[in-house]
Amino acid sequence: MEMVGALEHCRQKLWEDVQRLAQATRRFSATTLHSIDQAVPVLADYRKEIYEELNQIQHEYALVRAMEWLNVHRPDLGGLVWYWNPRAGGTKDEPDLRGADLDGVRISAEVTTSPHAKGVLHSRMKRTLAKLSLMEGEHFYFVVGTRIERQAQTSIRKTGYNIAVVNLAERAAPKSPASSSHNFKAETC
Repeated sequence: MEMVGALEHCRQKLWEDVQRLAQATRRFSATTLHSIDQAVPVLADYRKEIYEELNQIQHEYALVRAMEWLNVHRPDLGGLVWYWNPRAGGTKDEPDLRGADLDGVRISAEVTTSPHAKGVLHSRMKRTLAKLSLMEGEHFYFVVGTRIERQAQTSIRKTGYNIAVVNLAERAAPKSPASSSHNFKAETC
């Protein structure tokens, strides 16, 4: 896991990532295509260039929003050192986000950017919740939609896990990135 830096730097990095993605989209959309045989390889190149980046930007942004939510709703966590896996899920022993102090882990959190859990995504959500339930500290599962929020709450209720589900889609992003970053003290994003 990486130590979390100042959230305003994380937001700036994400904005630069989005700009690069937009530039790639403009570049690909400017390509003149004359046949399906020409178009499909171009689409394959486009997908290869942006697909993973598109997923990872959303994941990292959800983590930033989760940290902003924790700043606002849990000011008692201000003295924690925060670690994250910004561009991929953690290992089986690591959450997406962890807050710790000298006494140990206080917060373990996971995020999902899927709007709902269906099929493979439902199985993945259940595995993620099971993994999270075994981790140290308080447990949070941050989601970005009402449907997945309900699905996660149902799964948690059925299993008896002690996990709080927070729907980030219902909470506006802060007006100023600097206004909510006071608790995260590391040097780099």
